[in-house]
Amino acid sequence: MDWSKLTKLDYWTAGTALALVIDLLALPWVDVSIGPYSYSSSGVESPDGFLGVLALLVALAVGADVLLARLAPSFRVAALEELGRGRARVLAAAGTGVLVALKLLLHLHPSYLGAGCWIALVLAAGLVYSSARLRASTEAVASSGTGTAPSSPVDRRMRRQR
Repeated sequence: MDWSKLTKLDYWTAGTALALVIDLLALPWVDVSIGPYSYSSSGVESPDGFLGVLALLVALAVGADVLLARLAPSFRVAALEELGRGRARVLAAAGTGVLVALKLLLHLHPSYLGAGCWIALVLAAGLVYSSARLRASTEAVASSGTGTAPSSPVDRRMRRQR
């Protein structure tokens, strides 16, 4: 593996996905203290732990796809190629953001939310932003090399059908 193939934006996107995974697993999302008793849970624990688990899996997939796209370009997933790899990555990152937001909205009163919840919101927004920037930069490089606007296989098929 040649790590020099990765761009700064690749590192940012994969790093943000990894930071979100760590946040979901380790940081307190719910932090309740009543007298001498306290309760703390991570993003993958109840309440609504399934949303945290789904967000974790999708964030891992986004990070892995960024690394695989550069380090193993011959690795192809038909579903991603059908939609366009960059577009699928942005949609997956947006899905992660929606899952994190739902987990936040379905929780208890905001005063009981821990630091992990608020950090995860920032990380999810950063993941969506860096994925969108990565898609735009990848498409800009692709269009400068061919002299035409890049298109996904779906776009090319639609043009052929007209």
